[in-house]
Formats: sequence, structure tokens, C-alpha cells
Amino acid sequence: MAPPSFGVMLFTHRFPGQSATEVFALAADVAQAAEAHGFASVWTTEHHFLTGYGINPSATTLAAFLLGRTRRVRVGTAVTILPTHPPVHVAEQAALLDQLSGGRFDLGVGRAGPVVDHEVLGTGIERWRTGLPEALRLVLDSFTGRVSADSEHYRFREVAPGPEPYTRPHPPVHVAATSATGVELAARHGLPMLFFFSQTADEQARLVAEYEQLTAARPAHGTAVLAHVTDSVAEAERVVHERLAPVFASGYAEYVMVEEYRGPRPTPDELAAGILARQPIGPPELCVRRLVDLVRGSGAGRVLLHVESSGERDAVLANVERLATEVLPAVRKELENP
Repeated sequence: MAPPSFGVMLFTHRFPGQSATEVFALAADVAQAAEAHGFASVWTTEHHFLTGYGINPSATTLAAFLLGRTRRVRVGTAVTILPTHPPVHVAEQAALLDQLSGGRFDLGVGRAGPVVDHEVLGTGIERWRTGLPEALRLVLDSFTGRVSADSEHYRFREVAPGPEPYTRPHPPVHVAATSATGVELAARHGLPMLFFFSQTADEQARLVAEYEQLTAARPAHGTAVLAHVTDSVAEAERVVHERLAPVFASGYAEYVMVEEYRGPRPTPDELAAGILARQPIGPPELCVRRLVDLVRGSGAGRVLLHVESSGERDAVLANVERLATEVLPAVRKELENP
């Protein structure tokens, strides 16, 4: 197995007392710090109608800004919520960023949950339910020169999207996968999958095995983790209980579901307990062990490190540095010696 690449993932959380200006300034600082410390990539997320969990409404727009503020590091979306965007326009924007950056852009796509976003920005919940396969096909077809559609979800005459991609046949495309449906869609096109914090290493490994039964393609799948280096377990508990878990809980509370939410919404304490039990948050040796276990257990070839747990600018930037200098070298060394 090839050594994994490590990137940072920006949720653009807004912690209490912060302005949007401060959040986006920190995102730019983190991207530049990630590049300076040798990370391979930076990934942006997309959320709508939330006050704290994530306040960036366009993963692609923020990715474009960060491409302009960096020179080497790859920048990708994790993910662009495809049912809320015209897929041909998504492809055009991806090709444009691919051209402008000299091939440094990655497009991650997914459908998110059954939230009100699909009523406000898309064409309703039915496209969320069944439209993702066609939307992805339209994105990929748009990179080839000409595309048209005549279906329940999309109907338009033939057009020639542009510009042509810098990267051939197209910039890297990744598919969020939380179930067999996502696996089948990614495998059908031979595209790598992206996994989320809530999926255990065993769950991810099962999805990778299902993928490999469907296709001969063996891309580097990506997995997101919450990563924060502290001097002690007690400090990790404070950061998670006082800062991170409340922000995640706010997201659960604010999401407006178009379909009934399945299962109870976790409390901040329940979220904190789950994070502390599984995520690489704590002293360096704990972070190393959990990252090694995740990579070996999941089979992921790309790790996206969420670094904003504290929400405090200096602490977030220090976390990026500590991950790069105290954790990742040890992770790479252990992975070299199975």
C-alpha cells in the first residue's frame, strides 16, 4: 500500500463571538500554513443556513480564493453539494479552476442530507433522492466537449461547456460515500470515495471492499478525521467539551430536515464522548496511534485533517504546525514498517 497523503479540511466553523470576516481570514491563514508545513492538500466544505457549524455556502468559491493564496498545495471541495447546483456549471467552474491553478484543483461531490437546502437552492427533495447519478454523469460528460440531457431531472439541448480542462481527461473527481449506493456510483466511474468522521475504520474498509468487488480501479480513497494535538488528555477533553462539541451540536439543532431525521439528535456531551473515544485529539502519541490505526484499518490513501477544533486563531495555526512536526512524521514512519 502506497503511503497516504495528508491534507487539512476547513469547516469554517464560527465559534461564539467570531465574525464571518475572522472565520474566512483564518481559513486563508490555515491554507497558507498547510502549504508552508508540507501538507499535500486543503479541502473546503459547503453548508447553508447555519450560524456556527459551517458558514461557507460555496465550497468552490472558497477553493478558488485559496488557490489564489497558495502556490503548491492542491485545493479541493469536500464536498460540492451536487443536487443544489447545475452540474454542467459545476464542471465549467472545475475546469476553470483547473486551468487557472495549473492543475491543482480537486472536485469532491455528494448529495448531503435531506435538508431544506434542496428546496431553496435545488429543485426539491426528489432530485436529492434520485438525481445524483445523472448529475455526476453530466459533470463528467461536460469535460469531454459536448453534453445534453433529456430526463426527469435535467432537460436541455446540446451545449459545449468550456473551458477545456488543463488536467486530462478532467480534474480529479471524488464521490462522498456513506452507503452501498455511493460505493456503486463511485465504482461505476472508477472514482475515489470520500468518507466522513462518523464512519469507523471498519465501516470504511467494508465500503472499500465493496468498491473493489465492482471495479478493477484502485484509487486513493479519502477519509476525514478530527485532529488536534494537545499537551494532555485533560486539555483535549476541555477543547472538545467546551469548543468543538457545542459547535457540532449546533449543526444538528439548526438543520431543517425535509424528511424526518432518523434517530435521536446527539447532545453535546454525547458528541464529545464519541469524538474523544475515536478521533486523533490529544497528546502526540495518541494522535499518532489513532491515525495509524485509521489508515491501516480503512485502507484510505488520503487523510483530510479537520484542524479547527479550538476555534482560536493562534491555537489552530499551532495545531497545524504540531500535526506537521510532531505527529505526521511518526505516522509515516510507523506505516512504513507494518
